[in-house]
Parts: sequence; structure tokens; C-alpha cells
Amino acid sequence: MQLTFTDSPLDHAGLKRSDPDWIADQMADPAAKAVLFAGGDLALDERGDPMIVPARRTRLLPLKPPGLVFLGLQNGAPWFAGALQRGVAEKGPDFRITAMQAEPALACVFGRARSLLQWHGRRKHCSNCGAENALADGGAKLVCPSCGTEHFPRVDPSVIMLCWSGEKCVLGRQASWPQGMYATLAGFMEPGETIEQACARETMEEIHRPVLSATYVASQPWPFPSTLMIGLTAEIEPGDLIPDDDLEDARWFTRDEVRALYDSELARWAPKHFSISRLLIERWLAGEV
Repeated sequence: MQLTFTDSPLDHAGLKRSDPDWIADQMADPAAKAVLFAGGDLALDERGDPMIVPARRTRLLPLKPPGLVFLGLQNGAPWFAGALQRGVAEKGPDFRITAMQAEPALACVFGRARSLLQWHGRRKHCSNCGAENALADGGAKLVCPSCGTEHFPRVDPSVIMLCWSGEKCVLGRQASWPQGMYATLAGFMEPGETIEQACARETMEEIHRPVLSATYVASQPWPFPSTLMIGLTAEIEPGDLIPDDDLEDARWFTRDEVRALYDSELARWAPKHFSISRLLIERWLAGEV
């Protein structure tokens, strides 16, 4: 199963993007495209499709600072992204919906664009001295002109695990989720932790069960706003579950119960390829754990 936001077609051009003249040449390239956002979601064109325009055309559009940011090259053709000022274009549906429906390569472009633009929206000023940052490396870096501090796009690693014991697995739910929806456990890594330690700590915190062993499965960039989901399966000690305050419920499921849950109308809102949580569950259902 190929997960959404993985296997990106983009070459980030890390050896070239530090040259401002090279970035300017890419913007002027007739093949250069720019994907435009409005309020965190994709902007829509007059046909109701995601707004993807020639990069040169954006000179006529009111973009939020810092303007266009360079995403990378796809088969030599440059991709850029920008955020439109409020009210310039119609805002599309929730970004998750757009990403679910997009072709895999385009979803990767959309995901990188959203992560970078969201980071720029939060990093206008230097966290060291408060001066306004200046764009560098086509938007892959910010530099403070006052104190020289360099700022790089943030990626937050998070462990996401399918916990199991014997012939049952554990799924949990948050109170804000639609009624009846359950998924794997997850949590952000803390400084000084290995992936396995984060898995064990989060599992203990969320359901109060010790982890016996953890196995890495796959990872997935998750642009909400910019997380790297590190997927694992974790064998845990059997016993009663005590959900922490972040969970409304957590319970043991048999394979038949999980199949019934994910065959329901409720679960069909997202395709199997969209979430690494679903990949971990599908592997367990197939007996690959």
C-alpha cells in the first residue's frame, strides 16, 4: 500500500537553491508552476479545481509574505507555492479531503507546500532577537538579518503504534471524533528518546500497559502542520486498559471486530492509503504482525 504524501516526485535541489539567481531563473521558467493556498487549504480556480498557475502569473496576485517559496523540481520543472491574501480566491474544502482525492504525486506536492507555508506563517520574526526574518534558500530557510540566526522548517516526529497481544489489538478514540471511530495510539517524541522508548512511554501513558517489543513498519510525512509519523507494531502485556485523559475510550478488539468497524459506512470517509494508522491495522488483519 502506497501511503499518501510518500514517494514524492520532487527533487528539493538542496545544492542549488541557496543561489538567489538560480531561484529567480526557476521562477521565470515557462514550465514553472505555483500551487496557491487560501487560509490553510488549497485555493480554487474558476472551475472549482485546486489553483495551480504558471509561477510568472503570481506577480499579479496579492500573496502573503514571504511570497512564493520553492518546493522542488519535478522532471526538471520547478514547483512553487504561495498563500493568497484573504478574500482573493475561494477557499477549497478541508485540506485532508483534497489530499485524499489528489493523484499520489500531486498530493506529495500539496503536502510539502502546506508544511512550508504553515511554517512561514509562524516564523515571521526571529525567535532569538525578534527582528523580522529574511527568506533564504528559496524558502527552505530563514535568516535573521539582525543577529544572523538561521531558522529551518520544523518537522515534529511522532510515534504511531498498533498495540497487540495474542489475537487482539488495542484501538482508542478521542471525544472529538465521530461516534464509533477508533484508531491506533499515537504521540509526539520527547527530547532524548529513541523511537522505541517513545513508543513504550506513550503506550504506558495512554493505556497503562507495558510494551514488550516494538517493530518499525513505515513512516509518513503528515502536513498537519508538519509531522513525521513513525509507524510501529508493539506487543504489549495483556490486561485491563486504563485510558488517559486524552482518550475517551480504549479497548481490545478481535480481528472480526476490527473488520466490522472498518467495513462500516463511518470508516469509508478515508481511503486505505491515506493514513499510516490504517496501514498498521491492515497489516495486523492480514496476519503480518
